[in-house]
Amino acid sequence: MKKEYWINVKHVDNRLVIFLNGETVWDSGIVHDDPELDKYIEITPMLQEHANHTNELIFEGFNDTFKSSDSEGEMNPWHFHYRLFTRTVDETGKIVAETDIMVPYNEKHLSNPNIRAINNCYHLVKNGSDFKIVSNMLSQQFYK
Repeated sequence: MKKEYWINVKHVDNRLVIFLNGETVWDSGIVHDDPELDKYIEITPMLQEHANHTNELIFEGFNDTFKSSDSEGEMNPWHFHYRLFTRTVDETGKIVAETDIMVPYNEKHLSNPNIRAINNCYHLVKNGSDFKIVSNMLSQQFYK
C-alpha cells in the first residue's frame, strides 16, 4: 500500500493560486461565473522532498476587477472550494481509500474588487509515516 497526498479543487470564482514551499503548484488563471471544477493535484513528491522540515501550503484566492454589471460600487463574487486529502493505493494502482486531512474549504462571498480574497496557510509536518497539519492561518476579505 502506498499513501499519496492530493488537493481537489471544486470551485474557483476569480483566481486561485496554490503554493507549496514557495513554489506554484497550480494557478487557475482568472475564472468567472463560478464553474464547477473537478481538478486533482498531487503534491506527494513535493511534500517528500522536504519531509524533514515544515511544509507550507498556501491557497491564495484573488478577486479581480470583473463585474457582472456597470453599477458603481458593485461588489464582486468569489467562491473557492477545495479539499486536501490522502489517497491509499494498492500495488495494482487501485484506490483503496480517501481520507480528508482537513475540513474542506468551501466559502462564497462578495467583496471589493482588486483584492486578495483569501490567504489560507497550512503547515504540514511528517509524523511517523504521515504528514499532519500542525497549524492553519486564514484571512478572508468579504462584504457582509
